[in-house]
Amino acid sequence: MIRTTDSGSGTDSYRNVAAIVIALAILQMATGALSVVGPLTLVSQGAAPLKIGAIVSSYALGFMLGARLAPREIMQIGHIRAIAGFAAAASLGAAALYVSGAMAWWMLVQFIIGLSVAGFLASGESWIADAAPSQSRGAILGFYLVTSKLGFMAGPFLVAGAPAGTATGFLIVAALLTASLIPVCATRRAEPAAPTAKPFSPLRIWKIAPSAIIAALVSGMVSGAVLQLYAVFIQDFAVGSVTQTAAWFNAAMIGGSVLATWPAGMLSDRMDRRMVIAGLAMVAGAAALVMALFSGMLPRMAIFTIAAIWGAGALSYYGVAVAHAADRAPEGQATSMMSGILMVWALGSMIGPLAASTVMSFIGPSGLFLFAAVTLFSLTGLMLVRRTGTAPVRDEDKSDFEPTATTSVSVVEMTERAEEDQEWSEAPEAEFEDASWRD
Repeated sequence: MIRTTDSGSGTDSYRNVAAIVIALAILQMATGALSVVGPLTLVSQGAAPLKIGAIVSSYALGFMLGARLAPREIMQIGHIRAIAGFAAAASLGAAALYVSGAMAWWMLVQFIIGLSVAGFLASGESWIADAAPSQSRGAILGFYLVTSKLGFMAGPFLVAGAPAGTATGFLIVAALLTASLIPVCATRRAEPAAPTAKPFSPLRIWKIAPSAIIAALVSGMVSGAVLQLYAVFIQDFAVGSVTQTAAWFNAAMIGGSVLATWPAGMLSDRMDRRMVIAGLAMVAGAAALVMALFSGMLPRMAIFTIAAIWGAGALSYYGVAVAHAADRAPEGQATSMMSGILMVWALGSMIGPLAASTVMSFIGPSGLFLFAAVTLFSLTGLMLVRRTGTAPVRDEDKSDFEPTATTSVSVVEMTERAEEDQEWSEAPEAEFEDASWRD
């Protein structure tokens, strides 16, 4: 049987997914803005770091459950209804955060927002995976991931002028969540099939690729803590507007990760991926240690530079860990393996803010990056130990690195399909041998 490919120009390929990509970029703008507005509002209300960490962890718990349960909901009501429902719930939640400063209220609302954001991402990303033509799926995946990160970078700048603790920031976040529905309503594409991957249990992944479990868990702990609590940390050196300083700090971290992801992945294709993870974690750990010890003495540009170095190390090795898991996955089960890794990352993102905020409650805001430094150095040591105890995967047995994201199972499926399409395109003769009866 001859395998067919989707027709259409490269421009048409991007036009097919443009509306959904824009919607998800606006969603990321909202989450980026909320990562500044939420913590700074709690600080203005006199909340202790441990309280802020618990509230952030409730968001991560909602996100983890949403990522796991969203495919079932999409299957029952369809993508458009699911996106509309999730966006509406998240928008109401963002506005409702200003209603009360009670910890229980914030934890409940943040849980709902986290679940809704995960559901929106799963719906939108499965749509992209279905709409992307096979011959350009990898390129479209990269385009989406970069656009998504740019959206997260832009979000904090949209609330940079809003005074901490006022309703303005929450209204901007709610408006962005509502605006994310507009491109979805404008698309004329038919709804795709629901995601189908069923994640492996962490125990099963541990038996196959323990290094991937360790790296994904630490990645979730560190990124979940820093990306949700950095607005609390930057108050010690913020000059002028705290929200504006937070926006530039976030942009530096995310910008560093964008620049480092591809080089790190390509390097891991040529050497033991565990060594690449160890090297990135060491760089990020060193940057975090400098940030924790000297941020009060350094000029702002130096701090932003160190933040970019930290982002390049700490926010780029998750994809390498996913690739390591895919290398060791049983035949035909890489997608389920990668989906399980995502669940492990989500668990780490729930644990990290609690652990980091506990450290911050004892030694102050600098405890955030001190926690990150200790955790990342520990990851470096664990990867080196694993490297000496288990032989690396041979280069010829490795899957090619593809960018991935800690968002939903749908991106995992799209990554796997992109790899399959690349393998097919590199060996077309084998596909046509089965069609010899036509001659």
